[in-house]
Amino acid sequence: MKVFFDVDGVLIDGWHADVARREPWDATIEADLGIDRDAFQLLFFGTPGNRSASPMFECVTGRRDLKRALAAVLPRAGYKGGVGDFVRYWSEKNSNINPEVFDLVRELRERGVQTFVATGQEHYRAGYLWNDLGFANHFDRLFYSAEIGVPKKDPRFFEAINRALEIDRGERPLFFDDQAEIVELASRAGWDAATFTSARNIQQHPRLKHLWP
Repeated sequence: MKVFFDVDGVLIDGWHADVARREPWDATIEADLGIDRDAFQLLFFGTPGNRSASPMFECVTGRRDLKRALAAVLPRAGYKGGVGDFVRYWSEKNSNINPEVFDLVRELRERGVQTFVATGQEHYRAGYLWNDLGFANHFDRLFYSAEIGVPKKDPRFFEAINRALEIDRGERPLFFDDQAEIVELASRAGWDAATFTSARNIQQHPRLKHLWP
């Protein structure tokens, strides 16, 4: 059996589809780095409904290098430090692992289940998650948007994973994501996708609950 997990809102507590549950990584960015938080959000992430025109969108789809994109934006938001230091700050602040989910991932692997990550990320954070946060010790592989070349909200994202792992319609890999629209896309690709709200969603899933003592 193959089980896939999203990062933000599932494996990492931070950004979440449910606004009330979000824990922003940049909450103290002005006090810490002298950056105008609102200005940076607008310049780098764009406005709601127009995210695809933002520098961040270009980064998470592999079209632009994150550090080069940040170098063009950060000074306009008041930052006077190095881009590398900012990327490190961002990575560390956005790394609040959900221990309950990781405990379940560990148990799944002990029972012979293959575990994977399917996420929308740019290259630097993907590398940080895999190497620095140790995702490599918990998952068979990390699939991310910048590597695939399309956003996660594009059907081709899941089609690419199906091809890479030679997944056929009968296999129906499990997938947990906090965004309903992503769950719908994965379902169309033949996955058994479920909207995630807590570790209990994993424990109580009909195809997994028999694994727990």
